[in-house]
Amino acid sequence: MIFEQLNLGNMQNFSYLFADSLTHEGFIIDPAFDHVVIMEAVKRLKINLTRIILTHHHFDHINAANPIKSQTGAEIICHRETAPLLHGGASYDRLIDDNYSFTTGNSKIVCLHTPGHAPGSLCLIVSDKWLITGDTLFINDCGRADLAGSSPKALFESLQRLKALPDHLIVCPGHNYGPAPTRILGKEKQLNPTLLAKNIEEFCKLP
Repeated sequence: MIFEQLNLGNMQNFSYLFADSLTHEGFIIDPAFDHVVIMEAVKRLKINLTRIILTHHHFDHINAANPIKSQTGAEIICHRETAPLLHGGASYDRLIDDNYSFTTGNSKIVCLHTPGHAPGSLCLIVSDKWLITGDTLFINDCGRADLAGSSPKALFESLQRLKALPDHLIVCPGHNYGPAPTRILGKEKQLNPTLLAKNIEEFCKLP
């Protein structure tokens, strides 16, 4: 499968491009800040972009979605709890729930509802290889839980769900905030303080 991690904007956002190696049908996760750079990558990789997936509603993860849609015709997909929070920052074509899945070529993509940072936050397992975590899980940290709509308890529970996933998955976060742009989940389980917290009380005491 074709995989490209794009570092965009002044908030060190990551957008992710995936496509089938044979058909070149593909999708993008969290297109933000620079639709020109994104479209250059789409053309360079010869991707037929059919889906735009938003991990949550925050502007720094959605602000290139409509321009990309207008140039490709790709449908914009988000969790149903994200839709009312978009406030025109992006449109949407399909609302999904927990465990929604689709295929691209021979690869299966599963969308997990992981609220906490935002009510409709999603993480995606792509081809049983990559774990796209948006702002739910960073390398060596996790997303904020002190914003409007955030919930420390929900975020802790979502992190426990991610912690139960297989170690081999490659964590691909929504921002380049850690010591590396990606890391396998097994290492995160060993090193990430937010995954090492044993209960909500420990989690809430983390700096």
